[in-house]
Amino acid sequence: MPGTASSGGRNRKSRAQHALAGTGRRDRGTTRTSASTDAPEPPTGRPATPKTLKGDALAEWTRMVRRLELAKTLSVVDDGVLYRYCQLHARAERLEGQIGKLRSAFYRDHLNNPKVHPAFAQLRAYDQALRGYLVEFGMTPAARSRVKVTAPPAPATDPTDPFAEFDEPTATH
Repeated sequence: MPGTASSGGRNRKSRAQHALAGTGRRDRGTTRTSASTDAPEPPTGRPATPKTLKGDALAEWTRMVRRLELAKTLSVVDDGVLYRYCQLHARAERLEGQIGKLRSAFYRDHLNNPKVHPAFAQLRAYDQALRGYLVEFGMTPAARSRVKVTAPPAPATDPTDPFAEFDEPTATH
């Protein structure tokens, strides 16, 4: 049952946890506990930096690309969503700066009732949207167990030798 430990449900196990526990099953290759073997592999590589990014957005692009490369989850096709994330991050940073300049989080409306400044609601919406992007990139603790890391391509074998795959690499002593 999905859920959290405190709600009575169990959190989904990662592939590594199934491997350690010996509970992985090949016949469930398309279940939620393991990635589908039919899923397409996105092309690996670094997307080109958009020329329109400036300031905080460009700094966030550089930082996120570096982090996603270290996590081995960056793909060339991530450019669009990464661009939107970086633009939103820059907007949130600007809004945070503007909120810092306010004298108070409250103001009075036309009936003299105290109200919370609308910038706080906007910042909360930005934070929720940014969190959604970070989950998509596997950059939150809970999302990491669901990220599928693509392995580098296997070295090519000699096509003329049908038994080359069985050769053991020679060890140097």
